[in-house]
Amino acid sequence: MKLLKTIIIFPAVLSFVLPAMGQTVSKYDLLTERYVDRPVAMHKGQFQFSSGYEFSIINAKYDRNGKKIDLAFDGSASAKQMMPFYIKFGVLDYLQLVISTQYANMGIRSQNRKLVGFERVMNVSELNQYRGMNDLFLGIDLTAPVKWHPVNWLINAGISLPVFGSEPGKPDHTCTIIDNETVALDYKYNNTFSTGVPVAFLGSSLKIRTQYISFTGIFLYSTGIRYGISYDWNFRLVSNTFEYEKTQYEFNYGYTLDYYGELAAQAIKWFTVRLALSNFSHHGGWSNLTGKKVSSPEKSLVNVSLGYEILVSPALRIEQHMLLPVAGKNLISQMTFLTGFSINLFAYQ
Repeated sequence: MKLLKTIIIFPAVLSFVLPAMGQTVSKYDLLTERYVDRPVAMHKGQFQFSSGYEFSIINAKYDRNGKKIDLAFDGSASAKQMMPFYIKFGVLDYLQLVISTQYANMGIRSQNRKLVGFERVMNVSELNQYRGMNDLFLGIDLTAPVKWHPVNWLINAGISLPVFGSEPGKPDHTCTIIDNETVALDYKYNNTFSTGVPVAFLGSSLKIRTQYISFTGIFLYSTGIRYGISYDWNFRLVSNTFEYEKTQYEFNYGYTLDYYGELAAQAIKWFTVRLALSNFSHHGGWSNLTGKKVSSPEKSLVNVSLGYEILVSPALRIEQHMLLPVAGKNLISQMTFLTGFSINLFAYQ
């Protein structure tokens, strides 16, 4: 009798267990995952395209001692606009490919000056214009084969390439005779956002997940692969017209350290609040622009950001963030507003 019960019950149990063991999560469930449940990388076969619009108000800068200087007070505040582009693709369960770049436009204006000479008064203004594509980043992310849901750990590696051009353009300086005693000198420099050299990246990402809260930590180290060559434009004023001469110089990019920590709270299934702290620092490097090798000053910037993400549909997610600088050294301070979106789909599973 016991044997008969075993023969009857055992196949019945297997009929429930075996399908469950071979069961896969549907694409819909993966695309509608809550933010706190998602892994840092894409799922196998998942494709994601992300972009948006970022507007920054440059109203302060930090000096070498970390003192904040108000640029609005002296009339030299400016703005920056940027459009980021990201493509991520989960090739395998533990392998992700990343491609990214940005288009940006930024003008940094110096305080106007008045120079009084024996014959004329010169009103001098200076504008450093940055416009164009940033370097192209190619990355690969490897997820640690840990099946435990609360922990998601990645190793990140990549390289950025100055494929969109890094040479600064010819300046557009002008000299305008206002009257017999006054001259306006307007200096405009045309720069790019490129680093000018290939840069290697290596880092790690860790996400700890609970039912309603997640913590994500990211560390990234980058360094120039080789010395770079760039150009500077010397100029002189001849008969109220500027003449230019391009000179070459060498530089060493140095290395950077990036830290990012984020706390996310799942308010409801489709709405997530995100609070983050980030730190960027640049060390080392030099250039011989002046004819002698001069070391680059150490730079750093600490930002706090607050934002949210909305899961609009399985394919569409939107997010908004406000980023505020709280400390820094030898860098401009940008108060940034970001609106972004991502499109998600599966090529295979």
